[in-house]
Amino acid sequence: MQKLQPGLYVVATPIGQLADLSARARQVLSEVDLICAEDTRKTTALLNALQISKPSLGLLALHAYNERQQISQVLEHLQSGRSVALVSDAGTPGVSDPGARLVDQAWQTQLAVFPIPGASALTAALSVCGFWSSEDQPVTFWGFLPSKAAARRAQFDQIGQRAGVSIVFEAPHRIQASLQEAAEVLGADCPMLLCREMTKPFETFLRGSISEVLGKREAGLGQDSHSGQGEHVLVFDVRPSKGRLEQSGLSLHEWAGLLRESCPPTVSAKLLAKAFGLDRQEAYDFLEALGPAPRDKSTR
Repeated sequence: MQKLQPGLYVVATPIGQLADLSARARQVLSEVDLICAEDTRKTTALLNALQISKPSLGLLALHAYNERQQISQVLEHLQSGRSVALVSDAGTPGVSDPGARLVDQAWQTQLAVFPIPGASALTAALSVCGFWSSEDQPVTFWGFLPSKAAARRAQFDQIGQRAGVSIVFEAPHRIQASLQEAAEVLGADCPMLLCREMTKPFETFLRGSISEVLGKREAGLGQDSHSGQGEHVLVFDVRPSKGRLEQSGLSLHEWAGLLRESCPPTVSAKLLAKAFGLDRQEAYDFLEALGPAPRDKSTR
């Protein structure tokens, strides 16, 4: 492998299995001058497990509560031609973890930034959910759900308005309440996948409707009270429902315009027909009269 260039290396670390660390990530952690770590104790344990010595400049704590204050120090090292690795406790930094501000400032200062890809709870959950995504039904990552019930319900309401695959992270002590709220807002029949402790010895996957997942989880807790521990990743296969259309104050024309931008014509016509008392052909004709959905030029 080539010798490291000066710059900021954003390094993904294992989320459960040490063997998931790439050879390139191991090289970077072995050769950088400084490691910025969300928790220096956990990163020290990782280095010990890999039999890697601490870098010449050591480890610098960089977490959600001090990232703004630490950025200037890290930038000084980078501007001096040093190599710096950024790691979180597990997974990929900057994805619902600290690090995005540092990466942004490195770019703003015209410093080199290198991704060292690897483990990510987000992509791991998406890869095993089996839910289809497309241009009309995209994947949306919402990060961690809010801790307050009212804010969580508002978040689920936003999720329900966006057709496609939606992914959220949730803490174990709120998972039951969040699932119940999701059932109420998204509908108990909304398909989902619950992932817990992925790649670890007691990893759990529960797939089905939200109501089915609630039942499976309750049965699992009855057999093992510890089966609810660990952070969870929830994947929802969201489709606009007739009920959501009926509760909205939007007109037929407004709903048709929104649906044609986010759903295939067959789904749009079916929803419009059910919600507004049209037959299927009338709904198709109405959508066709609106013309083709506008395309997002920013992705071209």
